[in-house]
Amino acid sequence: MNQSLNMNRREFLLSAAAASAGMGLFVEELNAEASEAFQAAQAGPPVGCAVIGLGPQGREILAVLAKIPNASVQVICDTYNVPGFVKRAQDIAPKATFVTDYKQALSNPAVSAVFVATPSYLHKQIALDALAAGKHVYCEAPVATNLDDAKAICQAGAAAKTVFQPGLQNRSNKMHNHVLNFVRSQAMGKVAEARAFWHKKTSWRFAAPTPDREKELNWRISKATSLGLPGEVGVHAFDVANWYFKALPVSVTAFGGIYFWNKDGRDVDDTVQCILEYPGGIRFLYDATLVSSFDGSQEVFMGSDSAILIRDQRGWMFKESDAPLLGWEVYATKDKMGVGPDSTGTGVALVADATKLLAAGQEPAKVGADITKSALYYAVSNFLANTKGAKLPAATAEDGYAANVIAAKVQDAIASGSKITFQKEWFTL
Repeated sequence: MNQSLNMNRREFLLSAAAASAGMGLFVEELNAEASEAFQAAQAGPPVGCAVIGLGPQGREILAVLAKIPNASVQVICDTYNVPGFVKRAQDIAPKATFVTDYKQALSNPAVSAVFVATPSYLHKQIALDALAAGKHVYCEAPVATNLDDAKAICQAGAAAKTVFQPGLQNRSNKMHNHVLNFVRSQAMGKVAEARAFWHKKTSWRFAAPTPDREKELNWRISKATSLGLPGEVGVHAFDVANWYFKALPVSVTAFGGIYFWNKDGRDVDDTVQCILEYPGGIRFLYDATLVSSFDGSQEVFMGSDSAILIRDQRGWMFKESDAPLLGWEVYATKDKMGVGPDSTGTGVALVADATKLLAAGQEPAKVGADITKSALYYAVSNFLANTKGAKLPAATAEDGYAANVIAAKVQDAIASGSKITFQKEWFTL
């Protein structure tokens, strides 16, 4: 193809993207004000950070912070002061000071942003003390295991003069924001249903040198300290449904059981399913298991003209044969929906930065999606930018509490074996 034809193709794609923007398809990409605010925050002085809780999630946060230029990890904290355990975190943040008391991190003037990554049932006092100390707080989701604790944290977060962000990372994720615009517009036709899966064969059990340490590590498999799969995993999918539908669920029916990991004393289900009904009769189906890895993790939104599948940083649109053309998809890459041997069907590959790439003279289909940055990366980046006044969209205290309520009520529905109708006051902070 010669240069003239190549340019015409890019111009066509750009005009198609601009036309789509009128329907809301590229709102986030065209939000220049937010983009400029983010870039300014990234270029500014580093934000002093403390990470409290150095388990797998805490170390994942440290790994993300190590990739962000304006993040400076000053303090890492955990009550478990064993050389091998501490070294795993120090290898990621070698310049940080290790402490065993989180209050030492809060009293450090070099720390302005605190990441709470302890087990969920231990979030409350740390988050409240951090907010009271005038720190910006990123609190992992679920915000708490107990709804009274979750309400206390989110009320304090909503009232704080500093930034409070629950760890509902998909709110900041580029692919989820890109797909949001398709769901909210008429591009998918009438949305009929949605579903999400999280399948991973893992016991959630860890070996430890002492019984006390073993109990500390295995908090996820006890109802006394965990909301199980609905809370520790499903909370993210429930939040996406709330966000995309701009609504809270009307009712939930749920099921669960211990089908495989039934010989280790756990009382938390290893497999759960639930059906959340939203206003207008739209249902969101959620399925999670610790028994099988088949199908992995994904979210699907199904409309009369098209369905969209999200898996990690990739997304695909499956167009119905009778659906009208949007204009740009004729030049988009078409490949298997999903990744791995369980991929089925062919879809149009979605690229979150399509408009930006076109403006730079590149073709989205050739560049593809950026899979090097995780949803957590975008959430942490947004949080740090917001601590400097960027005002980028992210999960709010209200969002965090709503998702927490749903997770808790899904657990209640499983335990009772009956349908639960949500009351509006349950979501009020």
